[in-house]
Amino acid sequence: MESKKKILIIDDEQLILKTTALLLKCEGYIPLCASDGKQGLAVTLKEKPDMILLDIMMPGMDGWEVLSNLRSKKYNVNTPVVIFTAVDFVASEKMAKEKGAKAILRKPFQLHQLKTVIGACL
Repeated sequence: MESKKKILIIDDEQLILKTTALLLKCEGYIPLCASDGKQGLAVTLKEKPDMILLDIMMPGMDGWEVLSNLRSKKYNVNTPVVIFTAVDFVASEKMAKEKGAKAILRKPFQLHQLKTVIGACL
């Protein structure tokens, strides 16, 4: 039997964090949550998620800094990262590719969009 995949959500917006976690749980994944970049890095080191959903606009350490940190750690190089963004999608999409993100989702997103991206990344 295949074990359930762990997906870490890093987002400072509690509504998005909780809603996305609930959607992931209903789809059979194990959701992990972090409400800021530093917490997200700590959870990543401890839990070794199979995938990371990462918001860009966060106070303190933004998503780009989190992604740079993740990619600098040898053991996380292959962890797929999907960027969430509500602003300047075209610029964010270009930056996401440059920094090694697997995909990008525009907020707000639909469940079918999330499922498609997860399916492509896992």
